Amino acid sequence: MKLYLARHGQTALNREQRFQGSLDEPLDETGFAQALLLEERLPADISRIVSSPLLRARQTAESVAGARGLPVHVVEAFRERHYGVFEGLNRQELETQHGELWRRGVVRLWDEAPPGGETMREVRIRVEQGLHRLQREQEGEVVLLVAHGFVARMVHFLLHGLAEADIHQCVMLGNAEFGVYELPPGNEVPQTAPQPTPRAGGAA
Repeated sequence: MKLYLARHGQTALNREQRFQGSLDEPLDETGFAQALLLEERLPADISRIVSSPLLRARQTAESVAGARGLPVHVVEAFRERHYGVFEGLNRQELETQHGELWRRGVVRLWDEAPPGGETMREVRIRVEQGLHRLQREQEGEVVLLVAHGFVARMVHFLLHGLAEADIHQCVMLGNAEFGVYELPPGNEVPQTAPQPTPRAGGAA
């Protein structure tokens, strides 16, 4: 299976550099323009479009799907990480309101999270399950998956079989950028894969 992994277009929270996570924000004007450009850059052979359930990802996926006459299949496993009490806040607000947690780098720890949020390990489990599902159901297809910044980083981590300490070295896709992966047949997430190729589309 060939996988094109794209991040959604820009939202107002991206523009303001705030933690977005599970907040269900729509694309802003720039984000809709980025989604249109993404559709133009993607190859013609995409046969299946999969999206996170969050609105910003669905709107981006629908921009591509509408131009190609394809449906969008929503998969819950690829929703963005929930950042708990950090959501909606920028760095200055985090340092003021949750200084100890922020200084300790709680969002970068595998088994801790901001209160009310998901740990990285919890996200790993559901994203890995989502990849297994794609492999089972979309073998032989060319799939576009529209998801989120941290989810894209986790996919890269899983497909390259990286050590846990190396996850933050993975490239963070900008808004409406995409990478390309080859997933072999079978039920196991591969341990190696080609490096994704980000395409310009506007940074977060």
